[in-house]
Amino acid sequence: MSKHPLGVSIAFVLVSCAAFAADAPVVATQAAQPATRTEPAGHREDGAAAIARFVEQFDRNGDGRVERAEFDAFRLARYAETDENGDGRVDVEEYVLEYAVRHDREIEAARARHVEQTHTRFRSLDADGDGVVDRAEYDASGVRAFAHADADGNGRIDATDPAPRREAPAAAANTGAGKGDAGEAGKPRREMRTPRREVIAMPTTHTRAGFLEIYDADGDGVVTREEFDRLRGEAFARTDADGDGRIDAEEYLLEFEDRLDRQIARTRENRDQQSAVRFKALDTDKDGRISPAEYAASGKRMFERLDSSGDGVVAGDDPPPPPRETTERAPSR
Repeated sequence: MSKHPLGVSIAFVLVSCAAFAADAPVVATQAAQPATRTEPAGHREDGAAAIARFVEQFDRNGDGRVERAEFDAFRLARYAETDENGDGRVDVEEYVLEYAVRHDREIEAARARHVEQTHTRFRSLDADGDGVVDRAEYDASGVRAFAHADADGNGRIDATDPAPRREAPAAAANTGAGKGDAGEAGKPRREMRTPRREVIAMPTTHTRAGFLEIYDADGDGVVTREEFDRLRGEAFARTDADGDGRIDAEEYLLEFEDRLDRQIARTRENRDQQSAVRFKALDTDKDGRISPAEYAASGKRMFERLDSSGDGVVAGDDPPPPPRETTERAPSR
């Protein structure tokens, strides 16, 4: 018997991968769509974002920088936590389970944020504040959404449209703190914050790619107004569970939670697949275990790649590192 409940599924993901279709936000179709990114956020971060995330995770004393000794101490403690049975080696089940437990905490917090945002969206749609969204309110929202995405005003949305205007500042402006970003008396400033990772990657109409993923039902790379209106009509009918021609807050939330929870399930399965792949990459002698030396070697590669200035400290003013190799682990483990 496997010592972990994940044992059977982990054995499966070591030899196979699954592909899943994406679900759209509440205003869109659930027909076949291009695959939504479900990898744990942060596993493909590069450049300044990778440095910022590294500092966010490993800066235990809050000074905006990570020294090598600080990082090594963290990694030593993490290895001991991962080695659940204390035999001095980490097997694949221990490795996958340790990250799954941590990542599930992030998922729980992200789910709560998504639900809160759903309440906010409903209040925005309910223009007259009567507690329900009727078809007129719903259609008015659709008119605004299409006009926002159709930046060139030609009545169709495709890859040639300029990116939709964003009201919020660009996320790239907030990439992290740096050892050289000195404030008064040479103290490092921590004014620049890392953008929050999207732990649950739900598609959004705030980007052209997201809009196409949601509404391009026939996969031709174009969303016409007719296609958009048809899919929104189908979505309204699907969300209006009691068929009274109006969507109340409970119906709106339940429809979204259904899609959200299915996306979470995909995210978790994809996460475990990726963890198993990373385990195989770290197990350099292929004995089915990660030894302390193998784990330390991985940490050394990680730190040295991000410490691009070579001074033994990772901080926001380090030059952006080169992209990782596809088999190399991200700084989230």
